[in-house]
Amino acid sequence: MAGSSLLLTLLAGCATQPERPAVDWPSHQTSLTQLSHYQAKGKLGYRGTKRFGANLMWQTTPGADHLLLTNFLGKTLLKLDATPSQVTLLGHDGKTYRGRDASQLIYQLTDINLPIEHMRHWLIGLPTGADTYQLNSDNRVGYLAKQIGDQLWQLDYLEYDDAVTPALPRRMQLTQDTLRITLVINEWQLNSK
Repeated sequence: MAGSSLLLTLLAGCATQPERPAVDWPSHQTSLTQLSHYQAKGKLGYRGTKRFGANLMWQTTPGADHLLLTNFLGKTLLKLDATPSQVTLLGHDGKTYRGRDASQLIYQLTDINLPIEHMRHWLIGLPTGADTYQLNSDNRVGYLAKQIGDQLWQLDYLEYDDAVTPALPRRMQLTQDTLRITLVINEWQLNSK
């Protein structure tokens, strides 16, 4: 009897999951604002006037953002380099286009609607520029919304990657009217320089 009681106690102890420490939003927010160099690799699913899936690589450094979308064979669909003063877009046709508004340039050339100027912060779970946001049960951003012109953009953070510090989004869904963009980040690289 004592042996089976001990066995049940041990089994019950094995079944309990260790609790994650509570996240303090102001500290987490400060950690995110200090990320000046990062790279995210993953997948993007786009369902709007066009439907496609792509490999995604986003890189941010101070004053510059780089977006590369490739098909599953590695062919470039879109390559964007953006600074505050200029945007350069290399399209799937191999031609280079320049402008000042990344979102507008992408839309004019590809009919793909993306709020590029906000993605630098939103991709890492920072609600910079959002009109409203809500924290999830882990005190990280779970939802944000931003009215851009006549478009209401909403971003749901579905899962975070706790293997990186600070924890960063792993799965997100960005919506605007009937447009659905799913982002899945498989790999984060954070640099301190």
